[in-house]
Amino acid sequence: MLSSFRRVGFSKLIRDLSSATSKQSLQKHHRFASASAGWSSCDDHSASSLTKLFNPTEDHHALREMVRSFTEREVEPQALEHNRSETFNIPLFRKFGSNNGGLGILGLTVPEDYGGTGFIDASAVAIVHEELSYSDPAFCLSYLAHSVLLANNLAVNGSQEQLSRFMQGVCDGSMIGGMCMSEPNAGTDVLGMRSNAVYDAKRDGFVLNGTKMWITNGTLTGEETGDLFLVYARTGTEKRTDITQFIVEGGMEGFSVGQKINDKLGMRASPTAELVFENVFLPSKNSRCRRCQWSNAMHDAKSGD
Repeated sequence: MLSSFRRVGFSKLIRDLSSATSKQSLQKHHRFASASAGWSSCDDHSASSLTKLFNPTEDHHALREMVRSFTEREVEPQALEHNRSETFNIPLFRKFGSNNGGLGILGLTVPEDYGGTGFIDASAVAIVHEELSYSDPAFCLSYLAHSVLLANNLAVNGSQEQLSRFMQGVCDGSMIGGMCMSEPNAGTDVLGMRSNAVYDAKRDGFVLNGTKMWITNGTLTGEETGDLFLVYARTGTEKRTDITQFIVEGGMEGFSVGQKINDKLGMRASPTAELVFENVFLPSKNSRCRRCQWSNAMHDAKSGD
């Protein structure tokens, strides 16, 4: 109970610091922190340091205010309904894209040339996730899977051709997806994955077979797959690290939803699914990382998780 109270106090302090406008107000927050979290008294200098930590620049402050305002207005009112019914609010999610006057932060760390916002630091990512999760952690989880595990990963590891082909849709919200890594028998043991892709020289592509489990945004409706995924599969047997990253598009023949995972303890408004790949043909242009580079791509993919 005490540790929970401390976390609540700390969270409230952080949120209020960004809008505190007077020394008296700051002192009030410092006393609150001291009482709830066991902190000693803070002076104006330490308060300024905290403010800079959580809003390093004016751009970060503006980003926080924008997301906080939108969250209070649009995310908070729908959170209970969608978590109770275990449904994903697709129309709301698309408002985070760049279409139709949206927030334009689905590609938060994606270069502006490809439709992104162009933030290159972890602080901006943390700010958006903090503000969103304050009202709806489940919705925030789907945002993370799309903006970090898909968009940021693709921006870092994708070829120029792939960026030109997919990134606009990922950033404007017309395509929603995530990343496929875990499997029924390979969760934390990523190198134990069994999904495999065999090269077909005649068609200049790979044939993908396997199953991925616990995939966020794996299905958007409960029946159909999401629109775009970065999928990791074994492409050799010589080394455990013979793994390649592929781009799999919704609607490809042999790509389907095995099951939507229901009755979760939490994160209920974020769809989770088992995805099945049965002889899915992927042209070579949909593959990216060489086998020896896979670990670097994996690190980049998880850096914002």
